[in-house]
Amino acid sequence: MVTWITDFKVYTSNDRGCPDFFYGHEMHLQDLNESHGGKYIYIGRKRERITSENHKDAVTSLGFLAFSVKQTEKPVGWEFWDGHDLNEGAGSKYIYMVWNKGEKWLNPIVEIDFRVSENRENCEKKGDSFLLF
Repeated sequence: MVTWITDFKVYTSNDRGCPDFFYGHEMHLQDLNESHGGKYIYIGRKRERITSENHKDAVTSLGFLAFSVKQTEKPVGWEFWDGHDLNEGAGSKYIYMVWNKGEKWLNPIVEIDFRVSENRENCEKKGDSFLLF
């Protein structure tokens, strides 16, 4: 059974580690602030079986936006966001995760992966709807 990502949730903590599931979201165990200080930040994703009838629920685009000031409203051009700063406690810019669902011209995103890397060359893309950050 193919499942696609339908939602994201950010988990922030003062302590290392996160639960395997958080409010129905399967958590990715990579701390996004690793080696940068600040809070421990993890991203969870919710998966559902998507059909042509409910394609509108599938995440089809995903972005990470940086701002010099804290944002209190969803950025223009994006349907969904999590208001947690992904850079919390590490200083510098405020970084937010944003996404859209059901864009008919895009394939649903089936998986995301986060890895620590010393340089950009270690990043790779796997498939049309797999994102690696």
